[in-house]
Amino acid sequence: MPAVPNFQAEVRQMLHNRILDAAHALVCAEGWQAVNMSRIAATVGISRQVLYKEIGAKQALGEALVQRETTRFITGVITAIQSHPDDVAAGLAAGAAFTLRAASDDSLVTATLTRENNAEASLTPLLTVGPTPILAGAIEAMAAAVRSCYDLPDAVERQLNSIVEVDVRLTLSHLLQPMGSIDDAVRQIHTTLRALFDAATP
Repeated sequence: MPAVPNFQAEVRQMLHNRILDAAHALVCAEGWQAVNMSRIAATVGISRQVLYKEIGAKQALGEALVQRETTRFITGVITAIQSHPDDVAAGLAAGAAFTLRAASDDSLVTATLTRENNAEASLTPLLTVGPTPILAGAIEAMAAAVRSCYDLPDAVERQLNSIVEVDVRLTLSHLLQPMGSIDDAVRQIHTTLRALFDAATP
């Protein structure tokens, strides 16, 4: 029996997406420091009370925006991993390549990185400063994708989350502070991953 559509849930999801779309547009145009709840509420056409009830305070809005963008990237990363079913290091490196290339064309990422030196204008601290549940979630999602795609030895399995974390942090480092081409960055990441997997393999 097909599931009965939940109209109220659908409306709330539409509202949630409109809020994030409004925040996305404002961050791209003016930076994170320009975002305030009054402007978002006015853009969406709701009261501040409704906005706070739906999304929370500004910090929660930023986290939701970064989480949505991260989820979109992770989907592409997992597809890239799956394109190398016989080589886990190559799969993760392909995921890093996807991230770096997609980020260069992403308006939110570009707007954030161009304001990287201004903490108030950037969303980057949500990924790089203090507790980072968004980053931890990305690592868990990628590790799960690797486990579903590859038959790993037990010794590698025990170290997989740590290896994936190195991959994610290296990719993020090249994204935030590039020192060469994307191809150079991917080669470095691939070499590092290959060494880590070789060291973990009995």
